[in-house]
Amino acid sequence: MGEGFQGRRFFSPMGLLAAAILVFHSTSVFAQRPPTVPINLNYFRIDFIQPGARPAGLGGAFIGAAQDETAGLINPAGLIYIKRAGVSVHLRAFKLNGRFDSDQFLIAAFFPIKKITVGFFRQGLFNTRFNFETRQFLNIDSNLSPRQVLGGLGNFPGKSVALDLQLSKDRWSLAYKVSERVRFGFTASNFTLDFKMMEQTFLDPLVADGRAPRGNLAETNYSNTTLDHRDGLVWGYSFGLMATILRDKLFFGSVVDFNPNFTLESTIFLPEYRFGQQSLPAESPENTRFILSIPDSYGFGLYYRANSRLNITFDIVRREYSDLLSGNNLNAVEDDEFSDQKNTFTDPDGRPDLTVADATEIHLGVERLFNVSKLGLIPLRFGVYTDPTHRIHAVENDPNLRTLYPQGKTRGFFTFGTGIVGSYYKYDISTNVSADGWQLFFSATFTIPGY
Repeated sequence: MGEGFQGRRFFSPMGLLAAAILVFHSTSVFAQRPPTVPINLNYFRIDFIQPGARPAGLGGAFIGAAQDETAGLINPAGLIYIKRAGVSVHLRAFKLNGRFDSDQFLIAAFFPIKKITVGFFRQGLFNTRFNFETRQFLNIDSNLSPRQVLGGLGNFPGKSVALDLQLSKDRWSLAYKVSERVRFGFTASNFTLDFKMMEQTFLDPLVADGRAPRGNLAETNYSNTTLDHRDGLVWGYSFGLMATILRDKLFFGSVVDFNPNFTLESTIFLPEYRFGQQSLPAESPENTRFILSIPDSYGFGLYYRANSRLNITFDIVRREYSDLLSGNNLNAVEDDEFSDQKNTFTDPDGRPDLTVADATEIHLGVERLFNVSKLGLIPLRFGVYTDPTHRIHAVENDPNLRTLYPQGKTRGFFTFGTGIVGSYYKYDISTNVSADGWQLFFSATFTIPGY
């Protein structure tokens, strides 16, 4: 794959969207014409990143400790612990494969009113624009017919893609104090997706004198795919609970997130395509729909205040990554074979080729507070968490499918953070480190004096 895709190995939290577009567009087979080979999904996955520097510094373990302005996005029940109205801003930046970028922000406003607290959140989840191109290569076997050569069996086309993807959401949260020990919270989220893509696929079946294909040339243009989609009326919902187990010592939190589906439509045009003395005629544009589901999740957490200076957090979260494939064609065209009986390309075994498993994450964080004269409280935070593999991968043992769709490995993360806490302000910074690279989180919170 080209460097353009390798630089996007961390997509958060909607990075898989672009890849899903390319995988699930028209795997229906055209008469007399092989299907377009999709791109390699090895570099794509959804990563759920907790907003805010404090939860990030605690390894994302914040379901039971969410008692500040970020609670509306993690556990809305925790908003009830906010004592004064205010605003906050949050930003995530990262460096991956030598490239530095920023793609996530959060603006929050919150207002406590007796037994309830209301909050509004504007969050940018993903914002990327890039172009990339990959070269084609073929596996030539003298025993294969031209149509078999075109149908896969180790042959990978060139790609040229221009992509513009923005995903944001507005959230409205309400927290209610049920009793001295129990709090309940609810968040409604309106997602806005703006997606534009132009993709060209190139495939040259002629390799002269054993030399490599000539590259991505106009005369080898096999297909053109365009997509222009904007949707701002898609809703998701979160329900949270916060309970005091030991007064001012031990807190329990739980949360359930129901995320939305997007129904997208791409237009695929197949121009005239020639190979040797044969040719495939141009075909009329075809509109193809596919569904992208953001995985639902649920989890619980514990927040323990060992003393006035030491806090410990622990979370277990379950992500239903299998939602990503729900409602879509799970055939990977790389292993499709030409059927003389049906005069078209079909999957050899008729079973799904792709899968992705649900995953359970474990998060742990420790926070130590220091009181520094003339500055205020200075926290030091440390955390770890696991991120089980959740890449779309091949079900079967076909070597081509295993190469294109590997299962991946579980990743481990280490987090560190600090900040400064004053009477009416709070600044935090954290870093998240793994083998893939590092991320930075910045947060600033301001409350209204006397409110």
